[in-house]
Amino acid sequence: MTLHAGEEVVKNGTFLYDGTVSCDVRIIRSQKRPGSGDWEDPPEVADDKHGDYFYVQYGSTTVRGQFNAAGGGGATLQEAISAAQSTPGIGHAVQWLD
Repeated sequence: MTLHAGEEVVKNGTFLYDGTVSCDVRIIRSQKRPGSGDWEDPPEVADDKHGDYFYVQYGSTTVRGQFNAAGGGGATLQEAISAAQSTPGIGHAVQWLD
C-alpha cells in the first residue's frame, strides 16, 4: 500500500504474527475517511468524510516494509492506537517504536 497525497505516517511499530514472525504496523494520518461507497448505506456511511482521520496498516508476514492490509482507526491518534492494540490475534503483541 502506498501513501496517497495528504497522507503521512505518524506512528510505527511491530507485531508478532503467529507468535513468532515479526511484522510491521503503522498508523497513517489522512485528510479523509473513505466511505463504504455502497448505495444501500446511508450517506453518513457511504460518503467520504473530509478532515483528519487516522487508520492502521499492517505489514506483510513475508516481506518486511510491505503493507498489504488495513483496518481500524479513528478520529484521533489514540483511537487508532487502541484499534491496533485490540486487533484480534495480534493486538496484544503490538510494540510501538515511536
